[in-house]
Amino acid sequence: MLKRLYDEYGFSIEKILFKEYRRLKLTMPELTILLALLDIYKKRRTFSILAISRRVDYNQNEIAGCVESLLEKGFITFSLEKKDDREREVFHMSSVFEKIEQLLIEDEKTEIRDAFEQDVSYTIKKFEQGLGRPLKSFELDNIRVWYEQKQYPHQNILKAIEDAGGNMSVKYVERILTQQIVPNQAIDQEVDQALDNVFKKIK
Repeated sequence: MLKRLYDEYGFSIEKILFKEYRRLKLTMPELTILLALLDIYKKRRTFSILAISRRVDYNQNEIAGCVESLLEKGFITFSLEKKDDREREVFHMSSVFEKIEQLLIEDEKTEIRDAFEQDVSYTIKKFEQGLGRPLKSFELDNIRVWYEQKQYPHQNILKAIEDAGGNMSVKYVERILTQQIVPNQAIDQEVDQALDNVFKKIK
């Protein structure tokens, strides 16, 4: 998706690379060479150390070292292309876009996990405040199932706790919730692991 946006709509990934190059395990010289390759990539695919040297302040040996490192780290690939009965070495940068996409996906998963942890922790806190005691193991297990299987939306759970009033108990709140028809959805494995961590801390 990012590559298509870059190729067809001029989407800039340079800012993302500047911001995230350490997380991508790149050094500053490697980043500089990668950005130079991206600039060349916009115009042609033919690989040339000379073309890179015109865009950076490194000598050809330093450039070659960085290119080799980028190749080993999987940011670029090379192939031979035949044109007019002549072979030429061309470079490909699809892996750069894939690595950035993976980074963004991981960030999104982290945000989802964090949101789930906050929701579960807040729900447990509301129950314990209402009951005036810590929740028992089986009560925590019940709440765990609500969130793991996405049986009830978080806001519905909070509303049911509020509606329970003086009849506060996990079972009673569940009875209120079962009166609502909500589609059952499978939870992401990453989120499932996050929930495991929340409940392990409590238990």
